[in-house]
Amino acid sequence: AHCTSPNFKHKQKYKQWVYAPTPHQRYAGLNNSNIFIDFSRRQLGLSVQRSKGGKMKAIDRLIAVLDFSTMEEAKKMVETLGDSVKLYKVGLELFLNSKGEAVDYLKNLGKEVFLDLKFHDIPNTTTMASLFAARQNVKMFNVHASGGKKMMERVAKEVKALNPNTLTIAVTILTSFSEDDIADLFKSELSLKELAMHWAKLTKESGMNGVVCSPWEAKAIKEVCGNDFVTVTPGIRPAWSAANDQTRIMTPAEALQNGCDYLVIGRPITGAENPKEAAERVLA
Repeated sequence: AHCTSPNFKHKQKYKQWVYAPTPHQRYAGLNNSNIFIDFSRRQLGLSVQRSKGGKMKAIDRLIAVLDFSTMEEAKKMVETLGDSVKLYKVGLELFLNSKGEAVDYLKNLGKEVFLDLKFHDIPNTTTMASLFAARQNVKMFNVHASGGKKMMERVAKEVKALNPNTLTIAVTILTSFSEDDIADLFKSELSLKELAMHWAKLTKESGMNGVVCSPWEAKAIKEVCGNDFVTVTPGIRPAWSAANDQTRIMTPAEALQNGCDYLVIGRPITGAENPKEAAERVLA
């Protein structure tokens, strides 16, 4: 399958990543593909290098969360983090409280934006909202996969026509949900993982670029939907941080081994006594 990730050359085919078992650089001889994996002692520090010179560093994978109620707080955090973070998640709290200013602010600084508004409505309404996101030239935005295939097909088609550089992502199961929550909410015999897989396949069939999912489902989703199908994963917690309100969590190193492309990390960085040091500790 052709790779649609913005971090790979358009139409460049690539092989499934092989993860080295040690914390140091190891070359994995994949038919002269010159792909190497670099696990850091500090948990993340992964870079993937291909023979044609394309490179995806740890900083490209990290999505720092700006869950603040005022622009003043958000600006202070972005200034504090400086060049240690390239890509930020702007969710409902900050987007609404800033009246959308947060996106323009980050773009003007040369930062990238994951617009995490989780659109969920009838196809026409969701598509109009999605086109707004595409016009802002955000790196990615999301909709709820439970909105259905027709909704996602239209979103994927119209966004790609307007701005093919913006990734269209669907949310499968929120990481705050447990197996009991799923059984109670959907009254289904499907397990949490089975339901997440079903929605991921529906997302792929609809032409979307990827999904927001738990790191626990990422590997299985890659196996079914292909390596070019993007996985954006909250629920990432370094070993030195608290789990907070998310139940299905992984450390960064575990997440990378499990096929996660983008790691969404909030409070372990923004809630730290020294946020910049915490971000660098994750990325070191």
